[in-house]
Amino acid sequence: MYEFILWTQDRVSERFITDVVDTFYISEIDGQVIGSGKLNTQTGLVDAIFVEPDYSGRDAAKKMLQFLEHLAKEQGLRLLTLESTLNAAPFYRACGFVGDEISTYHAPKGIRLDCVPMEKPL
Repeated sequence: MYEFILWTQDRVSERFITDVVDTFYISEIDGQVIGSGKLNTQTGLVDAIFVEPDYSGRDAAKKMLQFLEHLAKEQGLRLLTLESTLNAAPFYRACGFVGDEISTYHAPKGIRLDCVPMEKPL
């Protein structure tokens, strides 16, 4: 519960709102948002792939990742990078990403999480 409070406390900045508008994509089924994904088309950084728990295991995350890869290729990117949570690393490996070293992700609000930096050539 403490981590949830850290992620959601304070107001959302204008910079964050602009980032969401410019770089986030959503997945929908019958008008219901079931997932999200983010791609920085300048750097190739993939982030914020989330799927509603009811849609876990139904290829929703895989389809979002394929969509982001397609966008990256359209932009002429040759490499995607991401920082995977430890539990999601096997998923990304199955999708062609490589990386095994554990690092620490430092979120803007001071949260620190173990992660696996990964990359995938396109």
